[in-house]
Amino acid sequence: MTRCMGCMAEMMEEERICQRCGYKKGTDVKEAYYLLPGKIVGKKYMVGKVLGYGGFGVTYIGWDMTLQRKLAIKEYLPSDFATRSYGTELLTVFSGEATVQFQAGLNSFISEAKRLAKFNRIPEIVDIYDCFMENDTGYIIMEFLEGVTVKELLAKQKRMPVDEARKIAMPVLKGLAEVHKEGIIHRDIAPDNIFITKKGEVKLLDFGAARYATAVQSRSLSVILKPGYAPEEQYRSRGEQGPWTDVYAMGATLYRMITGVRPEESIERMAQDNVKTPSELGIAIDANLENALMNSINVKKEYRIQNASDFYDALASKDEVERIIEKKKIEESMKLPIWMKWAGIAVGALACLCLILLATGNLSLSRKRLDSGAGEEALAQNERFVPNVSGMSYEEAEGVLKEKQLNVVINGMNYSESIEKNKILSQSPGDGEKASLDETVYVIMSGGNQEVMMPDLAGMEYEDAKDLIAAQSLVLKKGGVKEEYSDFVEKGRVMEQSVDAEERIAVQTEIALTVSLGSLSKETAVLTVPDLTGMTKEEAVEALTRLKEESGFTYSLGRVKKEHSTEVEKGRIISQGLEPGSEARTSEPIALVLSKGPEMVSVPNVVYTSREDAAQALKDAGLQAQVRTEYSDKVSEGLVISQGVDADTQAAKGSAVTITVSLGKEPPKQQPVQQPEQPVQQPQQPEQPVQQPAPPSDDDGSKVRKNKIETGDIRMSEGGSYAYI
Repeated sequence: MTRCMGCMAEMMEEERICQRCGYKKGTDVKEAYYLLPGKIVGKKYMVGKVLGYGGFGVTYIGWDMTLQRKLAIKEYLPSDFATRSYGTELLTVFSGEATVQFQAGLNSFISEAKRLAKFNRIPEIVDIYDCFMENDTGYIIMEFLEGVTVKELLAKQKRMPVDEARKIAMPVLKGLAEVHKEGIIHRDIAPDNIFITKKGEVKLLDFGAARYATAVQSRSLSVILKPGYAPEEQYRSRGEQGPWTDVYAMGATLYRMITGVRPEESIERMAQDNVKTPSELGIAIDANLENALMNSINVKKEYRIQNASDFYDALASKDEVERIIEKKKIEESMKLPIWMKWAGIAVGALACLCLILLATGNLSLSRKRLDSGAGEEALAQNERFVPNVSGMSYEEAEGVLKEKQLNVVINGMNYSESIEKNKILSQSPGDGEKASLDETVYVIMSGGNQEVMMPDLAGMEYEDAKDLIAAQSLVLKKGGVKEEYSDFVEKGRVMEQSVDAEERIAVQTEIALTVSLGSLSKETAVLTVPDLTGMTKEEAVEALTRLKEESGFTYSLGRVKKEHSTEVEKGRIISQGLEPGSEARTSEPIALVLSKGPEMVSVPNVVYTSREDAAQALKDAGLQAQVRTEYSDKVSEGLVISQGVDADTQAAKGSAVTITVSLGKEPPKQQPVQQPEQPVQQPQQPEQPVQQPAPPSDDDGSKVRKNKIETGDIRMSEGGSYAYI
C-alpha cells in the first residue's frame, strides 16, 4: 500500500489514479521551487501536492507519519527574496538586502506561529500543531481543513443574505477578540482568508505578520494590501495599526458579503467618500446592524469601532446603535461651516456699524473700502487652504496649487480601479487642510487598473486551470464552462480559453473555458506512436486525424506545456510524452511540449517607485536596471522619474532597462567669490645683461670648463648648458 499525494488516502501500489480524488501518480509540480511530493520535513511530516501559493508561502497537503493523520504544511517562501532549484530541498536566498528582508519575515513567521499555538482551544482559529526551521526556511504544521472560503462562496453567489453574512462575521470577531488581547493583529482579513468547513465551522486563516515584516523591511507596503479591505493606515509607512485595523477589514468583508460590492479603496475615500450604505443599495437590513457595519468602515480610525469585541457587541446588540459620523462628513453635509456662520454674523454687525458711521459722517467710502476674503480671514497671513487635486494630472494640479503659492511633488504610485493611470490618487496635506506659504503637497499617482498576464491553460486539467485563474486574480465566468467531445484532447482537460495566452488583461476579468468530454469511442488499440516533433499543434492534430482514417484508432493529445527555446521555432513541438516509434495503447494521451521561442519578459511599470523597489521589480522580471540620475522639482528624491523601455512592452530576458532617478530639487548655484582688484603695475624695463667675455676655447673650438666658480662667470654643466652664477 502507498499514499495518494493528492488526498493522503491509502491506495494500491499498482494503481495509477486515486479512486477518491483522481490524483495521478507521478504528477509533476507546476513550479520548480515547490517541494516534490513525497519529501519529508521535520523528520515525520510527508509533503503532498500543493494546495495553494500566495507569494509569501506555499501550503501543501501533508501526512503525520507518527500520529497517522492528515494535515497542512505551510512553508515560508517569499518569491521576491528566495527560490529553489527543481528537486532540491534547500532554499536559495538572494544576496544583499534581500537576505535581511527574508530573515525579518522568517522570524515573524515562526514567532507568530508559536504565539498562535496557544489559541488552539479557540475554535475560530486554525490549530497549530508544530513549527520549526529547516531547509534554510520555516514550516508551520496545522490542521487540515475541508470546505470552501467565503471568496469561493461569493464567486458562486454575488451576495449573501444579511443573516447568513452576520453568522459568518460573528465567529471571526470572537476569535479576533482573543488574539487581539495578546497583541496579535491579523492585517489581511478578506473573503479569501475566512474558511467555512464542511461541518459549518468558521475559521480565520493566514495571519499576516511575515508579509508585514517583509514589506516593512522592503519599504513597500503595497505587497500585502488587498484593495477595498485595507484601511488607510496600512497605506502609510508610519500609519498606526491596531485592533481597529482588523475591524475595518472585517467590516469591509461583511459589506462585500451583504451588498455584493467591494468598498472603494480607503486611500481614495480620504479625498471623496462614495461608499453607500446597504439600504441605499436596496438591501433590506436592520438599522442597528447597518450602523454597526458603517461604523466599522469609517475611514479615520478615531471615528471607527476600536476593537473586535466592541464590533461583536454592536452586531449582536438589541439596543439602538448610534451612527458615528466622521467630522469631515459633518462639515460637508452643512451648507456653511460653523466658522463661516460666525463670520457672517460678524460681517453683519460690521455692516450695521458702517451704516451708523456713514450716517454720522464719520466714514467715507471714497476713503476706505471693505474687502471680504470668503473665509480667508480664518487663516494667518502666510497660510492657505489646500485645494482638492485628486483625479487631476500632475500638470493640472501644479497649476491649481501654484495659484495658492503651494508646490507639488510626486511621492509614489498605487493601482486603482476608479482613478485612471497618471492621475492623482491621493494627496497630503488633504483637501481643505491648512498649509504654509510655499509648502509642498505630496501626491500619490494612480497606476490605473492592475493588469496580469493571461496564463496558457490549454491541455491543463480543469481543476488546475480553475486554481490558476484564481491565483492570477482572474474570475471564472459564471456559466462560462462549456464541454465538448474531442478525439484529441483527454477528458477533463481544457481545449480552449476565451482570452489568448500571454495577453495582458485587467485583474478580475472573467474567463470562459471549453473542456473536453473525451472521445465518443471507447475502443483502444496498440499502435506505433507517431513522431510529432517539429510540427505545430494544428499539424499534430492533422497527423492524428490521418492516423485515425488509416487505422480507425487515434491517440488523444494530453497536457500541452510550453517552454522557451532558441532552437525550435515558436509554436512548434519540442518533445512529446510518448516516445516516437514505441508502441502504446491509443487510450494513453500524448503530452506535448511546445516552443515559446526565445524568452521575452514583460517590462514592469516602475515610474514613481523608489530606486530600490524599481531595481528589484526589474530583477524579478528578469531584467537589469541601468541607473542614471537628474535633478527634478516634480518628483521626490530617490523615486524613478522615467524608464527607458515602456511598461508592458516585451524585452529580451537579461537585457538592461535605463531608469532615471530623481536627485530632488536642484540646489541653488553658488556665486563665484569676487577677487579684490590688483593695482595696475607699470611694466618695468628689463635690465640689460652685462656683456661677459666669451669663454676661452681649446684649439679644437670646444668651450673650456672652469674649475673655479666666481661671481659673474659663466659655468658650463657637464651636459653642455650654461648658467649665470
